[in-house]
Amino acid sequence: MKKTVRPSVRKRGGSRPADFRFFATTAPGLEDVLLSELRRLGATDPEKAVRGVSFGGDLGMLYRANLWLRTATRVLVKIAEFDARDRDRLYRGSMAVAWEEHLTADMTLAVDAVGGNPEIRHTQFASQVVKDGIVDRFRDKVGRRPSVNPKQPDLQINARINGDRCILSWDSSGQRLHRRGYRPSFGGPAPLQETLAAGILLMSGYDGSDELIDPMCGSGTILVEAAMMAKNLAPGLLGREFAFMSHLSFNRRLWSNELEDARRAVREVDGCTIRGSDVSEDSVRAARTAVLGAGVDDIVAVRRADFRALAVSEGAGHVVTNPPYGERLGEINRLADLYSDLGDTLKQRCRGMTAHVLTGSKFLAGKIGLKTRKRDILWNGPLECRLLHFDLF
Repeated sequence: MKKTVRPSVRKRGGSRPADFRFFATTAPGLEDVLLSELRRLGATDPEKAVRGVSFGGDLGMLYRANLWLRTATRVLVKIAEFDARDRDRLYRGSMAVAWEEHLTADMTLAVDAVGGNPEIRHTQFASQVVKDGIVDRFRDKVGRRPSVNPKQPDLQINARINGDRCILSWDSSGQRLHRRGYRPSFGGPAPLQETLAAGILLMSGYDGSDELIDPMCGSGTILVEAAMMAKNLAPGLLGREFAFMSHLSFNRRLWSNELEDARRAVREVDGCTIRGSDVSEDSVRAARTAVLGAGVDDIVAVRRADFRALAVSEGAGHVVTNPPYGERLGEINRLADLYSDLGDTLKQRCRGMTAHVLTGSKFLAGKIGLKTRKRDILWNGPLECRLLHFDLF
């Protein structure tokens, strides 16, 4: 059995206080997984919060977080925190920030706000006030102001208002981190986000050393994320760009060093079997395209097949899958037999393995007919789901 795969990180410099405070966002239910990821990366003082983890570090840590984190949605860099109990204080606090350290008058910006208080009730209003503070500072300092570009700004600013306080941060990721770059923009988004698929795999205990099967693989997200873990391939290595590359603090040499470290950390895999199948030819085609896009076709096999024809496997390994679970009563009733057959197939053909099934229906979960070892609450977009863990004897 291979050793557990972990990111290979070369630390630079001695121990000293963190230069920055960051906040990595994630989907509800994945906070503990993200916390473990950050600890492995060497983050300073990581602290779990709702929908994310705060942590400290230097620029190298910022680059590594964007490059390596599998369950984070984005990484925010804290700029300032101040009293924002009303419009005037929010404006003055925003105007007091040294924005010239983050952008020039020739660059573009956008502001998104979350939260509020009794005096600041609308996020659009809060965004406008923060934007006014920024551009007015530039007018006072240099006589010109940055332009607003809501779609592709050079600097994306996040204003989080909680009670009387406002935290201003800039988004170092740009496009959300689930956009790895291995999936072309055909046929719409995958039904399972890449960050959620990675979280499910990590919660299942998968470390790349044993067989992994997804008998209803859909567009192949679980297969690709598993293969990247098995090869210790950083998600950020697949060619995408990050917003920190447009920031005034960008250190090209440091970023090149982090990229080189990540490339050297990629492992050759011996005897790692990752198998996926689906009854839909379109799904199989999409899965194969994703596998090729990620460059993991050497360790992933995808074929068209009904899950009931799953080849018998015995011994250590994981079955991880996200079967259809419907959203309307009629759809759910029609899926009852599928879930019952899934339970029978797991019991008869996967002895000695563990199975991990994500479902958004308690009714369908009961149709599997196997005793769960554990249930975790996760969210697939707006839908509350359960990740069911089974030991197969």
